[in-house]
Amino acid sequence: MTQSKKSFYYRPKTNQYNNPTVRWMFLIFGWLFFALGIIGVLLPVMPTAPFILLAAGCWARSSRRFHFWLINHKYFGKFVRDWEDRHAVPLYGKWLATIMMAISTTMLFFNIPADMMWVAWLVATVCTGVAVYLFRLPNA
Repeated sequence: MTQSKKSFYYRPKTNQYNNPTVRWMFLIFGWLFFALGIIGVLLPVMPTAPFILLAAGCWARSSRRFHFWLINHKYFGKFVRDWEDRHAVPLYGKWLATIMMAISTTMLFFNIPADMMWVAWLVATVCTGVAVYLFRLPNA
């Protein structure tokens, strides 16, 4: 009876720093961003994707092992691979992000005092720019 090992889907190219201090810094920031991404899964007010991508970027510069683990992760792996290969975002992710930004901005316009309305317009401008950027990226 032969026992098959789990084969990994993807072997990453990493660009690790030679300086151990820089590598440790990237490793620590990678774990911090990964933890924030996990919190973002649980809390609707925090984004998940940017933190997971930041963690992947940090680990690509510090630890082949953790980067390899993340890009082969059951839930986050395909998303990270698509981003690293083609800067691609799933269409549902683009629409979900745009709708959530629109809802949040609309709520801000109704709940902010009149003398602080410039903040709502600034947020609306930034969210519009993010939505335009997202839809210019290829679909995953």
